Amino acid sequence: MPRTATRTKFELPATIAGLWGLCALAPFRTRASYEEAADLCSKFAVRRLTTVQREYFRELRALVESYEDEHGEDEKALAQLRRLARA
Repeated sequence: MPRTATRTKFELPATIAGLWGLCALAPFRTRASYEEAADLCSKFAVRRLTTVQREYFRELRALVESYEDEHGEDEKALAQLRRLARA
C-alpha cells in the first residue's frame, strides 16, 4: 500500500493575543527564539493576511532583521554559501 504524506495545515491566529501566543514581539534573548521567529516569518510570507496579521508580521520581521544585523547572521549565511559554491 503506497504511503501518502500527511501535512497538518497551519492556521494563523486572527487575533493579536493569538499571534502573541505564537511569538511575543520582544527582542530575542536566545538564538533559539530567533530561529523560531524566523521560521514563523516564512509561514506568514506565503499567505493572505488580515490587517492584524500583516501588522504583526511587519513587527516580527523587524525584530528578526534587527537580530540578524546585531549578530551578523547575513555574513554567516553568505560565508556558508561561498563554502558550498567552492565545494
